[in-house]
Amino acid sequence: VTAKMTMLAPVVWWSGTVVSQNDANIAAEISGRLISLSAIGSRVSKGDIVARIDDKQLNIQFKEEQANVLNSQAHLRFLEAEVTRKTQLVKQKLSPATELDKTISERDIAKGDVIATQARLARTEQDLAYTQVKAPFSGIVAQRIASLGEYINKGSAIVRLVETDNSEATVFAPIVAYQFLKQAKQLAIESPLGTGMADIKALVPVANTRSHLMEVRLDMSTFDWPIGLNIKAKVANGPSTLALAVPRDALVLRREGTSIFRINNTEKEAKAEQIPVEVGVGMDGLVAVSSALSTFEISEGDLIVIRGAERLQNGQSVAIKSNNSALISGNEKLGDK
Repeated sequence: VTAKMTMLAPVVWWSGTVVSQNDANIAAEISGRLISLSAIGSRVSKGDIVARIDDKQLNIQFKEEQANVLNSQAHLRFLEAEVTRKTQLVKQKLSPATELDKTISERDIAKGDVIATQARLARTEQDLAYTQVKAPFSGIVAQRIASLGEYINKGSAIVRLVETDNSEATVFAPIVAYQFLKQAKQLAIESPLGTGMADIKALVPVANTRSHLMEVRLDMSTFDWPIGLNIKAKVANGPSTLALAVPRDALVLRREGTSIFRINNTEKEAKAEQIPVEVGVGMDGLVAVSSALSTFEISEGDLIVIRGAERLQNGQSVAIKSNNSALISGNEKLGDK
């Protein structure tokens, strides 16, 4: 392959996890015995019933409260009629004013009783609604925390509900990468299920005092990857610079130092020339190189050996293959991306 000038930036792969936007333990809002419970793996929509609590006692209480409301309303109507009647008697001076005042006071107390009984009826009606535990969002029942037939108390968790649509990935990157993450819109990610580019959804520039890592949220809505899957994201931790780059496979590591082999073509033959190099930043299988000695110079377009260089000697004649690009380590993988 030929050496080329390209933009390179130091990058590091950081671990992350696919997470749900909503992952909640759905709790009971009233005490009672579980009589119905969704199966693990069930997909539910927002508002669907995921569990039912026995409501027999509450139905009995509801009827009692209805009767109490009717009684209090009837008593209030009677006292209002008494106030009207005694008002006329006081005007005719056939009844003392204190009797009217007493009746007015009893009527006002009866009004309060009506309000109180109506409130108790509404509370019982609300408790009846709470016996149907509904999904606050669409998702999948990931865990049964309580068991069918179990008596649960108010506030006890019943099932774990996880939203599987519009998933995200959380990646923890070094806080020093914040300035470079601000300039990026996407990050390259990979997992056992594939590779791709994910949009940056949010940056949380707050680091733990021990780890000095900040959270990066990625939009995973375009990936069909399960919640909890471990991923890796490529994060730049330095500025991009224009550099002369060669494939990493071109480097020859020997005791005396790192070098590459350049092919010098003549009319008669092609010979390998060993050039000591200094290695710079690497990215996507490429590394920046520069000549370690002033007597050698590497230029863009120079033909570089990528396979078999370990066995070459300086000045050795070589045969050039026509499909060198296919020999570069990782080219097939990069092509899949």
